Amino acid sequence: MRNALSANARQLVRVSNETQQGRLRRLRNYLEFLFQEFHDSFSVSLIVSERYEKLYSQIRLDEESLSSNVPQRVANITDSVISDQDFVRLLEMILPSSENNPFKGSKIRNYLIVSVLAQSGIRRGALAKLKISDLQFYGSFDQIKVYRSDIDYDDHRLEKPKQKTKSHIAIISPYLMGQIKYYINHVRSEIPGTEQHDFIFVSEKGSRGTLGMPLSLKSINMIFKRLSESLKLHVHPHLLRHKWNETFDKKGAELKIDYRLLEDARKYAMGWSANTSMNQIYNEKRIAERAIAISAAHQKRVDQKND
Repeated sequence: MRNALSANARQLVRVSNETQQGRLRRLRNYLEFLFQEFHDSFSVSLIVSERYEKLYSQIRLDEESLSSNVPQRVANITDSVISDQDFVRLLEMILPSSENNPFKGSKIRNYLIVSVLAQSGIRRGALAKLKISDLQFYGSFDQIKVYRSDIDYDDHRLEKPKQKTKSHIAIISPYLMGQIKYYINHVRSEIPGTEQHDFIFVSEKGSRGTLGMPLSLKSINMIFKRLSESLKLHVHPHLLRHKWNETFDKKGAELKIDYRLLEDARKYAMGWSANTSMNQIYNEKRIAERAIAISAAHQKRVDQKND
């Protein structure tokens, strides 16, 4: 009887799936806030970065498993971090000429920020510390040097952005590189104060004496907050890094690249060390997709035999 009462008591204190999902979402948002406030703008070790991303992904999966329509369902690992349709909406909205663009000013700069993150997969901190000298405006016209640095005496921001992963070359389209060059020559050059430093993306408003100064990490976050409000969908800089990996997998499959070579290429492009396990997050998704395809093919053969 005592065991039965204890079992019933545990059932009574269980909350609904929606409540659990809300609590997990708040926890995930709070952890994201803490990481950005205390780590993302500083150079943290790869171990800390990888532990955070693993924990974030695990909470996200648990959160998605608590659907209001299907209680206690298994999360679909093949789901995209952002659907292709919403991703296209984002890229259309950020175009300076778009009627849906939510910004009154700095349209070219904001377009370039989102486009570079989407095409290169680099982190927010790496983007904020990009300098004109880091871009290859010659040859293939598509390379960006991403490197680690501990102290930059040219950077007077209170929260100095840092590149946490290994130094590497990021690739963007020559067309986007040309647009960045136009921004540097015809927009950035007209802003007072930009002659004092080499950072590409700068503040275009004079509030608090920041006109012409390197753009802060919080300002980049505000760009995505405004886009999220207009899209009615939460988007953030790191989401584009995940979307880049999804696109990378699709292109690798189309080109039929050996998975080992694909993973080595991914590690380099992401700036991960050779012995990292971060790529396992994307491996699991690809394996799940293959398992579904194999199961479907097997079921088709079974159905044909039965017919």
